[in-house]
Amino acid sequence: MLEMGQSEIEHSITGYSPPFVEVFTMSVRNFASVAAGSELAGISSALLLSRIPLVTPDLHPFEAAYYNYQNELKRRLMWTFPKYYYFRKGTVAEREFVQAQKYPLFKRPGVWFPRGVPDLKHGRDRRFKEEVTLPKQQERADEDDELSKPVVFNSRVTAADEAGDLTSLERRLSRTLYLLIKTKGAWKFPSFPLVEPKPLHEAAEQGLREIGSVNMNTWTVSNTPTAVLKYSNGKLLDAETQEKEVEREYFIKSHIIGGDFQISSSDVEEFRWLTKEEVEQTVEPQYYGQLGHLLSTV
Repeated sequence: MLEMGQSEIEHSITGYSPPFVEVFTMSVRNFASVAAGSELAGISSALLLSRIPLVTPDLHPFEAAYYNYQNELKRRLMWTFPKYYYFRKGTVAEREFVQAQKYPLFKRPGVWFPRGVPDLKHGRDRRFKEEVTLPKQQERADEDDELSKPVVFNSRVTAADEAGDLTSLERRLSRTLYLLIKTKGAWKFPSFPLVEPKPLHEAAEQGLREIGSVNMNTWTVSNTPTAVLKYSNGKLLDAETQEKEVEREYFIKSHIIGGDFQISSSDVEEFRWLTKEEVEQTVEPQYYGQLGHLLSTV
């Protein structure tokens, strides 16, 4: 038998996590003497592994209207483009610039203007934003010149989105995705029982690579657990329960910053990368009710 003191086990498991020392004290009190290689009964380390958003969030229609209004207002109030500063008078460049512009109509007596009488100043109708057109380089520029090519943005909807592939990290680029695994017919976050006294975050990272891929590059946010679930005979208990003889599952937050998850254990049936709303639809309601507040809405 491996004999260890209670304080030594608490120190090893928590990795200097004072808020959880009292909780671990109750869990470890009856397990101070543990056989080498056996599980620390009642203690598991789970992982909230997330992929952070890769693009900016989708704008709400109200936000899009607000930003468009501010942009139009800014261009409406901007100073008139000082062509005299950029193009010397009488040069070919100035003539090409003048020819490329679309100048407004001048005020004429007896003419009705549906959009109001023009207010011209320096060749610009000050009631509207100024549209400045740069002359084309025509034959002077090579068609293959990278600097002259227009910028084409990639679609925010990826092939994984179109195919409905829930196992791809290349889906829902504007949202945070969380790793769920299916074991024994139930969906939940990856969880690993402690087989020896060691910090919870190390146990979670080691367990993740045992069921996934060693090529994953992850970053653990903190060695302090962010939540704890209590079980009795495999049944999830309410967070407010005062029972002492229960099994506890501690959750560690982590981010995946490289590689991908690939099943390498027969205990894992399936895996998915899901948003908060998709997690709610996949896991048990009671399970989500105690962890949903930890998931990002972005």
